Amino acid sequence: MEIRSNRIKDVIDYYSRELNDHFTEKECKSFLQILFEHYFKFSKIDIILNPEKTISESGLLKIHFAVKNLINHKPIQYITGKTNFFGFDFVVNPSVLIPRPETEELVQFILEVIKGKNHVLKILDIGTGSGCIAITLKKLHSNSEISAIDFSTNALEVAKLNATKNEAEIDFVLSDILNFNSWESFGKYDIIVSNPPYIRESEKTMMKKNVLDFEPKEALFVSDENPLIFYDKITKFAKSHLNKDGLLFFEINEELSIPIIGLLKKEGFKEIIIRKDINQKERMVKCVF
Repeated sequence: MEIRSNRIKDVIDYYSRELNDHFTEKECKSFLQILFEHYFKFSKIDIILNPEKTISESGLLKIHFAVKNLINHKPIQYITGKTNFFGFDFVVNPSVLIPRPETEELVQFILEVIKGKNHVLKILDIGTGSGCIAITLKKLHSNSEISAIDFSTNALEVAKLNATKNEAEIDFVLSDILNFNSWESFGKYDIIVSNPPYIRESEKTMMKKNVLDFEPKEALFVSDENPLIFYDKITKFAKSHLNKDGLLFFEINEELSIPIIGLLKKEGFKEIIIRKDINQKERMVKCVF
């Protein structure tokens, strides 16, 4: 069936049917609203009030290719090149993970803990990706000095762009936390936070194609043989780079909370708290050195 015309109502009707075999009705509506907002600045109300309004042929092509990409599992955030995190807009592309709601909960956890601390806090974000954790903390706790590291040059370029867009002053550093020789170049911090790779290779079978086919694998996966590799290295790094009573925060794989607690205890951390996310999964940890 061909599209009837370039009127908004006909375009939405046609591409809703195209998407219907792959997504729920709610998802289809959401995707099309996002695309119309992104390409034409049409809000949901604009679409409802102006169903007879037409879009150009070039605009129709943009919708057409975006829908084809969605059908091929490309995330809507990579199609539009942006996402929202904690109320702030972030640029995203396949060099960085798309920020997740549970990471917003991690940031909320940190903000709750540091609320009322008026002195300057030195914070390090390890594996910053898009920069969402570091930038949001800086925006919402401006009296802090925040550094953020990543081993990916491309990821850091995205993070720097996001910091500029959000007017957040962050010290970005290209560094691989797994490389022990790089550790001596870092100072002391009051807080270290990380959302490291934590999905085991064996868990790939449970993941959707939009993640597997498009998001950076190096930011997602660890081997089944050594799933705590990043937690182990970051914990050891934290021992020599946290100030007294400094805080370490992690986002974690809910299946690995017990071994992570064991690792933290072994390395001398105390007051270990595991927090569940909105879905009652153990996804965050806080501890004191």
